[in-house]
Amino acid sequence: MEPFHILARVEYDGTNYFGWQKQSGQITVQEVIEKALSTLLNEKTKIIGSGRTDTGVHAINQYFSFKTKRYLPDNAYLLGLNHFLPRDIRIKGIRYVDHDFHPIFSAKKKTYIYKVLNRKEPTALDIHRVWHVPFALNAYDMKKCAGYILGEHDFRSFRASADTRKNTVRLIYDARWEREGELLIFKITANGFLHNMVRILVGTMVEVGLGKITTEDFVLIKESKDRKKAGKTAPPQGLYLYEVYY
Repeated sequence: MEPFHILARVEYDGTNYFGWQKQSGQITVQEVIEKALSTLLNEKTKIIGSGRTDTGVHAINQYFSFKTKRYLPDNAYLLGLNHFLPRDIRIKGIRYVDHDFHPIFSAKKKTYIYKVLNRKEPTALDIHRVWHVPFALNAYDMKKCAGYILGEHDFRSFRASADTRKNTVRLIYDARWEREGELLIFKITANGFLHNMVRILVGTMVEVGLGKITTEDFVLIKESKDRKKAGKTAPPQGLYLYEVYY
């Protein structure tokens, strides 16, 4: 009998974790979920995530799959896993999938959001969930920059130096800045992302908003394919994996 293949949807606050991927000597989201699953199923269980998130980054909808010979109803997985997980990691959905499904390679596109708190005073409640920028931002120019990255472009200027992938072209389906009170929220959907791509884009667009560089400079930075010309990497706590589409 072939094992069952299960896809789970999970939400987590990344503040207390060294990212998603399991690594020696550090507590990670993947490690905590695997321990909870192994306890629930009474068998050693490994999971495959839909992608990595860095230290301090959050997820509203992250996905992972696992295989097991034990059948449980969807709701039993949901209740059982959440019972064994800490409060900052919550399973939101469970479904059985085909054996050839892969949480990374079956994904068609992903959406991230980034939250900037734009007010003079820092936050007490959301210190680990937003980037506090105390100076006035020109949201109009930031929205123009978001429009410049729509479509297919080479994002070599907006990737971490440690990212050595040869293909740096990505297709952007949607990119926009929206204001919600004192928050400026960047939302971006693409067929894939380079390491730190969203955070470097945000960091560069915030420099435009602060008047340090112009919208024309932003376009030149994008076309230069030179990371050194882009802005700083925005801090991790404002970033959320919003959705993965299969």
